[in-house]
Amino acid sequence: MATKIVLSDTVIKRLNDLPKEVRIKFWEQVERLIMNPSYPGLRNEKLAGTNQWAFSITMNYRATYFRSESSIIITAVGTHQEVLGS
Repeated sequence: MATKIVLSDTVIKRLNDLPKEVRIKFWEQVERLIMNPSYPGLRNEKLAGTNQWAFSITMNYRATYFRSESSIIITAVGTHQEVLGS
């Protein structure tokens, strides 16, 4: 079954503000997330106390998301500090 990727207008705007190399890597990582959420390069982790997850785009950039049976809802994208606050 196909996985639907959902991005809000805010996330799209933020993604478009990122450097081109980071945008390209974001979509590569989303493909990996769909195919194998346990892929080591994603550094995929569940955020404590939430139903949200986070994955690595590059060493400096991360994205957060919710996952359902048929979709991945990206909730934030940016630097580690911007997205996770630490």
